[in-house]
Amino acid sequence: MMADVSGGGWLPDEMIMEVLLRLPAKSLLRFRPSAAPGRRSSPRSSSAASTSPPKLLFVSPTATSDSSTEVCSVSLSAGPEDDLKLFTLDSACGDSMQLLMPAPCHGLNLLFDAVAPAYYICNAATRAVTRLPPFPRGFRHASAGLGFDARTRRYKVVRLIGGTHDDIESVRCEVYTHGDHVGGGSPMDSWRPPAGGGVPLGLRRFAGAAVSDAQFHNLPPVFANGSLHWSLHPLSSKRPRAAVISFSLADETFSFIGPPPFWTSPAPLLASDPESIPYRNAELEGHLVQMDNQLCMVRDLRYDGNTGGCILEIWKLSDRSSGAWSLYHAVHLFGRVARDLCRPEVMRVIGSTSGNGRLGKKIIIITSEHIMYDEFRKKAHTYDLSSESLETILSIEETHASLEGVTPSSRFSLFEESLAPVHRFAEHA
Repeated sequence: MMADVSGGGWLPDEMIMEVLLRLPAKSLLRFRPSAAPGRRSSPRSSSAASTSPPKLLFVSPTATSDSSTEVCSVSLSAGPEDDLKLFTLDSACGDSMQLLMPAPCHGLNLLFDAVAPAYYICNAATRAVTRLPPFPRGFRHASAGLGFDARTRRYKVVRLIGGTHDDIESVRCEVYTHGDHVGGGSPMDSWRPPAGGGVPLGLRRFAGAAVSDAQFHNLPPVFANGSLHWSLHPLSSKRPRAAVISFSLADETFSFIGPPPFWTSPAPLLASDPESIPYRNAELEGHLVQMDNQLCMVRDLRYDGNTGGCILEIWKLSDRSSGAWSLYHAVHLFGRVARDLCRPEVMRVIGSTSGNGRLGKKIIIITSEHIMYDEFRKKAHTYDLSSESLETILSIEETHASLEGVTPSSRFSLFEESLAPVHRFAEHA
């Protein structure tokens, strides 16, 4: 089929689609038809993200406790002068708002207001945002993530809730299906148990430990290959059975992934002053990230005396069925670059920008440095794999009124152009 254009010419539909996909999502919204209630729309992303400079999404710190939350974006190839305010949340204070996912799911991000407490889903490209239904209070630890069920073409928020300190195996799971409807009618605005059952008895101890690690170290779950993944740290000095707890969005069932090789290797030689390594246990054992559509684990070796200058190792899950991991990138940093990254207590990789093979590919690195008492300085960097150069994109300072967790919450996520819908749930009186 072909479409007529002014001047009497005709263009194939495939060519028109390629043109439309290269337009920003905001421009395409003007021509988007309204979807009928209950209709399942395709979460197709605009490929403008591949032709325009990649961006970073962040929550701006607020001056006072009653200030509104501002969610902004900044180009990864420019600087703070290109900051753009996307939308404002009047119901939440910026200092209590977290971006839970290091990378969006088809353009959708999950935010969490720790004070309310409340979850929000937003599409930063379309500026659409909605607050999810409330949930019961009283839980001790919790960790949530957003993913996409390719079978039903629905977005789901999955929340793991830990038990008490004396009963770590009482962990439970809740699921919220975004935009779900009953027979095309009213929305099903509630959290529910997973269709595949709860956490299996044999995995409850691991899941409970994963929830505690996620909250204490602010390690969000990572969505990759149709599943949400929570990392957990070795529970003993013996060979661990699991390194990752996985939840399938389609089957709504749990499974586990075995450990990478370095979990069973001899312990690293740490810096001589243990007080200078406040986060060494969590960081040396790795954090999860999605890179090139693959689940990866980042190993922070800044305090390992055996590596001869290698700061970061990125391991890729090469075979899920066997739990085989392979070394994907070994990032050696020297000179000023190493000094800039070795000083902060926390360093996290949240993703990468696409390049032509390794040429032009950059890793996105977030650092957090404790300045004094409750003051923290957080920075966003890009590291070019080909030139081995580091560029600081953004630096912000914030105050944490409560230091119950060791690691400060995340304010950064990658930005993705998308037309994925954000449905509003029905607020009942």
